[in-house]
Amino acid sequence: MATLRSFGPVALLLGLGGVAAAVVLACEDDPHRRTEPGGGGGACEALPGELPAPDCDNSSKSCKPQAGCEIDEGRCGTKSTCLPLSDNKGKDVLDLRIRRLNIAAPEALAGQFIQNTVVNSGIDLNEPTCSEIGKGLFTWLLRVDKKAGTLVTGGAPPSSDPIGQGFCFANFEIGGTKVQPISAKIEFTGDTFKTVERQNVNIPIFLSEQLSSAIILPIRDARIEGVTISADGNCIGAFNAAALDPSCTEDRDLCPKWTTAGALGGFITLEEADGVKIRDLNNKSLCAFLAAEADLVCTRDAAGKITYKGDYCSTDKTPGSCQDSVWLAATFAASASKIFEGQGVVEGCSGATTGPVDAGTDADVSDAATDADAQ
Repeated sequence: MATLRSFGPVALLLGLGGVAAAVVLACEDDPHRRTEPGGGGGACEALPGELPAPDCDNSSKSCKPQAGCEIDEGRCGTKSTCLPLSDNKGKDVLDLRIRRLNIAAPEALAGQFIQNTVVNSGIDLNEPTCSEIGKGLFTWLLRVDKKAGTLVTGGAPPSSDPIGQGFCFANFEIGGTKVQPISAKIEFTGDTFKTVERQNVNIPIFLSEQLSSAIILPIRDARIEGVTISADGNCIGAFNAAALDPSCTEDRDLCPKWTTAGALGGFITLEEADGVKIRDLNNKSLCAFLAAEADLVCTRDAAGKITYKGDYCSTDKTPGSCQDSVWLAATFAASASKIFEGQGVVEGCSGATTGPVDAGTDADVSDAATDADAQ
């Protein structure tokens, strides 16, 4: 498996920029928005096993509009909504890409440095005309089928044309780990949905356009809740142009450019975290980083068991207990995006958006057809 190299000390889990792994408030009202400007969910925090409020916001909500950042709305979508790069209006199947992922837990990954330098930079596109000056190497896709009551979700390889062509669900293997989209049943209450079953998902975080650069974020028992979709199907959350300075950058402490309207969470086992290496920290493992270890890997006892205690247990799925895992929780915003079936067209792409995807909890095993038949 590749190691985190370009994103810095925390390129780790998120390389959840990386982390798996999201976003926050808006100061300008709009009828398409389902989260009121300013956010109503309070501080973004989550206890082990819990999710943060979908619209939580840690900023001071000090939005002072400045002129100078020009957005090409004809190319990038309307800034009064969520910069949708496609149009889902009138469709039963909604295709979206996460535009912001705000990490609430664990604390080691929720800091400003990781959020800004790793996560936001990875998710933001390299599209200055859209007010985005990121790398565009970290993509998490959502395909919501309202009529069937299903969600297909997973990562995507870097796109050479994110606006014109869009993205495809990733489908490849690296280091013995299978990366492919998963399918989960969802339940709607009005315009808001949640998953009704938990799945394992491997989210790839790329350090370059090469598939071999991928870092895998192994989220176990993942669930998504409180996701509110705009009436036109184009937005989860909202974009806030008032947050941008003349250079099109934001100060998340004062006024973030995204309001979130969905939450996700799951756990990462310490054993798997010990296999994620952070190249900028001399190949220190994610486990050692979370444990603040001086060594490059987590310390083990005479029986070979990691001595660091996480805040979650993978066996009984409760906080504390066996303490062999860490809990990951985040909020997110997303906007409409083109999702194409690139199998045989783009390396690492899947045609699984209309065929069977892995619907089982063993997302790292290639048994999608079997799982599909079992449903």
